[in-house]
Amino acid sequence: MTDTLPRPLDSEDARLVLGRAKVLYTDLDGTLLGRGGSLLTDVEGRPDATAAKAVAMLNAEALPVVAVSGRNVKQLRELARLLGWRDFIAEVGTLRVRDRGAEVRYELGDWTPGLIEETGLTPYEVIERSGAVEALLAAFPGKLEYHSPYHTDRLVTHALRGEVDLDAARGVLGAFELPLTIVDNGIIRPMRHDLVDVRHVHAYHVMPSGVTKVHAIEADLAERERARDDAIAVGDSVTDVAMAPAVALLVLVENALEQAEVREAAAMHDNVVVTEGKAGHGWAELAGAWLRARAEASCAIEPE
Repeated sequence: MTDTLPRPLDSEDARLVLGRAKVLYTDLDGTLLGRGGSLLTDVEGRPDATAAKAVAMLNAEALPVVAVSGRNVKQLRELARLLGWRDFIAEVGTLRVRDRGAEVRYELGDWTPGLIEETGLTPYEVIERSGAVEALLAAFPGKLEYHSPYHTDRLVTHALRGEVDLDAARGVLGAFELPLTIVDNGIIRPMRHDLVDVRHVHAYHVMPSGVTKVHAIEADLAERERARDDAIAVGDSVTDVAMAPAVALLVLVENALEQAEVREAAAMHDNVVVTEGKAGHGWAELAGAWLRARAEASCAIEPE
């Protein structure tokens, strides 16, 4: 494990990046939120307000934080209201949302331009009518199911859970004319499921191929008239590590390193660092480091 560990968050080059960062892109579950998807619990489920205080600290400085999540627009709109944020990227990068829903833009990757307008359907409905999800469920009996109740009210992706070989699953989807893929959004701990003989339950998304969190973040930064060097991100899964090319610094909370695939993915990038704390405690560690670095950078500027 030691050969692939990222550098610590308090490294000198990380502090330099944090000192000029203008916007933070954050994962939620396992990163900001504790067990049960709560802002007020730690990874063990104990009551804890550390992450909530950190959110308030960033809000007090008017620093923009953009949630990047597999959750749907309705879920993220309410979460953004509760956290005091306004913008978010939903359904694994397929939806960019401004001002809590005032503007909603699709990111549909390899799909034919105009397909949605021609059909009059949502991307979710297009995928549903293709029969691709039913084919996946049939190919992996007992190993894959809808991620109830979070599979409802979606505009683009179909949210599943289970444990499957991704290459085999993508092979199933490759038989369909509609360009589709399946992505792993990390290990979850659902309260109940009907899966059989799975070691770890993963959250999966069936979605248009060619869509990435990188493209969504790049589009968001362009609209903000910001560059890659202005952005940082934080997460805990392989799909979060995939944000690294879009930002100057990708921060992993410590619990991310429990997954070998995350360590392997992180080793492919030179801008990944890791916190000492897990989940919300790690997120708070990043928030504090960001504020300190900004203060130090401000003090270093000589008055005219």
